[in-house]
Amino acid sequence: MVSDNQRQQTSSIRFFLSTALSPFEFLASLPSGFLDWADTSMTSRSQLMLEIKELRDEQMFLKVQSQKMISLESENAHLRQLLGSLKRERGRRRIAEIMSVDSAPSNHTVTINKGTKDGVYLGQPILDSTGILGQVIDTSVMTSKVLLITDNTHAIPVKILRNGFRAIAKGTGLANQLILGQLPHTADIKPGDVIVTSGLGMRFPVGFPVGTVDSFNTDRGQSFASANVTTSADLLRTGLVILLWPNFAQAASTTENKVEH
Repeated sequence: MVSDNQRQQTSSIRFFLSTALSPFEFLASLPSGFLDWADTSMTSRSQLMLEIKELRDEQMFLKVQSQKMISLESENAHLRQLLGSLKRERGRRRIAEIMSVDSAPSNHTVTINKGTKDGVYLGQPILDSTGILGQVIDTSVMTSKVLLITDNTHAIPVKILRNGFRAIAKGTGLANQLILGQLPHTADIKPGDVIVTSGLGMRFPVGFPVGTVDSFNTDRGQSFASANVTTSADLLRTGLVILLWPNFAQAASTTENKVEH
């Protein structure tokens, strides 16, 4: 060993043995290398799957946020329409939200989130951006119940906007449908005529849209004619409504001034 250390007499033998054994060393290291590669690969795959899941969750969240933005834009547009309708009435007014709809098909009533603490009173007129909805029939401190104009127990004084012909629009119990009953056969009513509130009865302010005539039904065998009307307001889709405190005295004064002029 001393001689080899000084004269390097066995170096060639060591080189030969090292060369001969290297394949076996390579084979011996394969399992360890494979395990390291598999562990790294599995870790990378798990990390990748986790990142994909996080991206999918974020994408879903963004979609929900986008839908919410669409809903908010629609609600803002509806509010702008409501504010436009409010300009027609100079009395006090307030926006409310429909909380629930009566589930019974025969009852056309809804509950709103305003009550006596907000000054709501029995018989108060309710409308939306497109027309009359109904009137308050019951109140509590926080909520109120509204009878829609399509309920078969409801009636509202109206007039034909084209010629001023007066009639009573009654609910039919059908969605968005009214009827003008007990009309003379000679009444000047045509499909497409717009009907508005007449102001009679001092319940609904004058001039607000109620509906549009679909057909005028006249049968000489019947004592009276009738007209089918589609409501201006879509009572099935309305979410925000307007509470009115009509100033009938001011409206009457304005009407008298117009007549005098």
